[in-house]
This record gives sequence, C-alpha cells and structure tokens, in this order.
Amino acid sequence: MIHRSLGECSEAEDCFEKAYSISSQIGDKMLEFKSLLSVTLIKISQSEFVEAKEYLLQCIAKYEQIRTFMKGNSDFKMSLLEEHGTFPYRFLIDLLCIIEKFGDALYVEELARARVLAESMAEKYSVESHISADPQSWFGIENIVRRERNSVFLYISYRERHVLLWVLKANEGTCFRVTDEVEVDTLIDERVCDVEGIFKKSASAFGVLPTANCEDRSLDDHVTTSLHSRANLRGEQTKDAERIHKLCYKWIVASVEDLLTEPEIIIVPDRFSYRVPFAALRDESAGKYLSEKYRIRIVPSLTTLRIIQECPADYHSPTDALVVGDPTVGEVHYNGRLTNITPLFCARKEAEMVGRLLGVQPLLGSGATKQAVLQAIPSVSLIHLAAHGNPERGEIALSPQRITDDTPQEEDYLLTVSEIQGVQVRAKLVVLSCCHSGRGLVKKEGVLGIARAFLASGARSVLVASWAIEDEATEQLMNHFYEHLVRGESASESLHQAVQWLRSNGFPKPSQWAPFVLMGDNVTFDFTKKGKKELKEDNNDAKKETE
Repeated sequence: MIHRSLGECSEAEDCFEKAYSISSQIGDKMLEFKSLLSVTLIKISQSEFVEAKEYLLQCIAKYEQIRTFMKGNSDFKMSLLEEHGTFPYRFLIDLLCIIEKFGDALYVEELARARVLAESMAEKYSVESHISADPQSWFGIENIVRRERNSVFLYISYRERHVLLWVLKANEGTCFRVTDEVEVDTLIDERVCDVEGIFKKSASAFGVLPTANCEDRSLDDHVTTSLHSRANLRGEQTKDAERIHKLCYKWIVASVEDLLTEPEIIIVPDRFSYRVPFAALRDESAGKYLSEKYRIRIVPSLTTLRIIQECPADYHSPTDALVVGDPTVGEVHYNGRLTNITPLFCARKEAEMVGRLLGVQPLLGSGATKQAVLQAIPSVSLIHLAAHGNPERGEIALSPQRITDDTPQEEDYLLTVSEIQGVQVRAKLVVLSCCHSGRGLVKKEGVLGIARAFLASGARSVLVASWAIEDEATEQLMNHFYEHLVRGESASESLHQAVQWLRSNGFPKPSQWAPFVLMGDNVTFDFTKKGKKELKEDNNDAKKETE
C-alpha cells in the first residue's frame, strides 16, 4: 500500500500478488479477495481495462466462494456485500457497458441483487437458485421475461450522478440506457449529494397523515403529531414532492419511455429507488400519471421471479383465506415505553367486507391474536391483514393473548420479520393493509422488512403500503380490488382498476391511491366454487356497507 501511495504501481502489484499467493496457501479467502481487489484498483488506475476486467471476474468469483462458505448466515452475507462486494460488481458493470456488453452487465448486476432472498425462496420451493460468476453460465434471463406476457421489464441501477436502465421485452433482447450526468446545481438546489439523495426524499411527502377523516394505522410517533403541525408539514412536503417526482420521472421513465410499449411494467429497483412512488410519477406533457398508462409491479430481482415461476405447481394452498382486522392491542410496551394502541374501526369494516367477498369469517378485535394468525398462515391461499404497522420494518401489531394481568411486551403482540421467516407461507397473495408495510432497512439486497419476509417464506406475491395510509381511501381501494379479484382478474389488473376508480371518484391525491405496490408474481384466483348468485349478493352487501 505504501508503494501504491507513492505511485509505484508495478511494485505495489507485485506485493499484492504475493499477498494473494500466501493467503491462498493458508486458506484465508477474505484476504485473497482483498488482494485481488487491490490489484484490480491498480489496473483501473493505469487504464488497463482488459486486465482489470479479468481481475474483477476473479474478485466476484472469490466473493461467491466466501458467500457459499458462509451458508446459512444471511446477515453476514448481506453485510459482506455492502462492505466489499459492491465495488467489484459496480466497476465490472461499468467496464462491460463501456465495451457495449450490456447483457453481460445485466447479469453482473443481477449477481448482487436479492441473493439471500433468492436462496431463502429456493429453499422453500426446493428449486435451484445459484447464479454463477462464470460468464459461460450467463444465460436464461430471456426465459424469465418470456413467461411474463404483455409486460416490459424496467431494471434500475444508479451511481453517484447517473441512473442506469435496462429494458427487457420478450423476443426483443436487452436495451440499455444511461441518463445524462445529473447537474451539480440540481443536487445543490435539493440539498443532496447524489441521485440517491433524491430517491430518499421521493416518498417523504406521503409519510404524514392528513388532518381529517383518517384513523392512524401507524405505530410511528412522528405520524401522530398535532393536526396543525401535520397540515403545515404536509403543505411544505407536497411542494417538494412535485419537484422531486419530476426529477424521478425524467431520470427513470422519460429516458426509456419509447421502449415501454406493453400494458404492464415490471420494475426491478436498486436500493433507495424502492422509495420512489412509481405510480405517482407524472408525465407533465401528457398530463398523466404512470399508473394511468400502465399496470405496475415490483420484483426484488429477476432471479427471485424465476424461482417463483419455477416453484412446484402444488406448493401454494388452493383454497381458504385468513382475514384479520382491527386487532385489540390496547396498552402495551412499545419502543421502551407504555403506549395505548387505539382501535381501527375502518380496518374492521374493511376486514368484514373482504371476509364477505371471500366467504370467510375474519379474525377481529381480541380474536385477532398473534398466536391465531401464526397458526393460520401456513394453511391458506390468501392473507389479508388490516392493522397498525411499524414504520421501520412494517411489523404488525396484533392482539396479545392475555394470560396474566401484566402489560404485554412487544413479543406478545408484534408480528415480526423473524417470526414470518420461521413459518411456511403457502399463500399465493398476502395483502398488508397497514401503514408502512412496504418499509424496511434499505440495502443492496433490497428492502429488509415484513414484505420481504413473506416472500422469503413462500408467498407468491405481496401487496404492501409504502407510507401511512388513509382509512376511507384504503377501504374503498380494497373493496374494488377484491371485487375485481373475485371475478378472476389478476392481482395486478385488480389493483390497477381499483386505483383508476379511486382517482375518478373523489380521491384525486396520489397520497390516497398510490401507496399500494404489488411485489412478486401476478396471481389469479378461482372463486368458481362459490355460487354466482351468492357471490353477487355478497358483492351487493359489501357495496351497501361501504356506502
């Protein structure tokens, strides 16, 4: 390293090569990786890109060996990628793009995406998940794309001041585009350092609840502020959001708009681009939101979608639903203090409506216990939870089973990520009608929260909320979503139609109709076992109840 700091690259390279040889002999794989990475940096600094590419491939191969060696340690694998893995992947992608190997660049990007999630899903489904670092094995993405009819994939990656975009369509190959370098003045105006800063701010306007007609389904202290401060904060954030969303549309959509020729866009986000409210992005010239023109779906990676596509046909439950609404939580310990978690009357109405449409008895109030929910999850085809959500990871407050008079602790009522990961989920669709259910810790691997936990445990698709949701708007959205779903329409189409109805019937604000995002597969259900007459009567009853 001293040689390198003095500009003596040849001597530095010789030292690192010796370090690699010694670490290989003694079996120190991490030191092998670091030594290879150091040689790579020297090659890049000398503009020896062909040799740098070969060293980068060796770095990634060594990283994959370390990951395989650490089988079962998910936290270590993710921290390893954040600390060491991102660099070689990023530089190799950039080099491949320079030499116009855009398809190979996409495979390298995919190597860094949702790997732990893919391994968890593959273990549940008993299918193969591994992606090799060997370029000879880089094929098969076209098969994933081909299975998604009438869809176009928008694959996002970003650097400090660039956004990289791949567009994939069946039988049309891969198209790659990179945005122009973001002007420094734009970043200064927004008080951020890079593109990531813009993405972080993109959903901030929707994190605060409106001043009226809204029960609070959030466990967030910041959401439960006074009405006056809410109103002032919301007004300021709305102005910021309009400006931020224009930038997101310009960088993500406008750059590839001519290629988005299918009715559905399947988006593969990168890190904080998960925060972008894609449904609320607006084409100013046409005066239309993205969700008016397209159905929108999110997948954590192409590999996770492939695993869902290839899962055994009999894995997911064919019948039955679990519907939960308005759990009675009451006074509990939360975040180290006593708090009283209030009832959610609209969530109760919503669960009753969904129960009628699906022909099941919902778990309500004190009956919606954590134990009852965990016991029912493995045996149903559809799960609907309408309850309070935690803003950090979307974890859900359920009714504690009160055996003693002691005030319940978090483990008595809070449905956590680790608990969902510990059960076998066989649901085709999980609907989390809770504030912040799409939130979590943002990593290169994606968003680590409750939604991801359901996917990892076997759910085929998850419908989640990206921010604090309004009660009346959510109840109406769910009503129309399920009306379309029970007719046999897909989850993606049902959500699309429900959003269109909301926007045209008294809910014009994006904060009201844009929070819900469908992740994973585009599932359908067969409700033909229920008589058409009975189903029609239930639909009419649900409409009257809503009115």
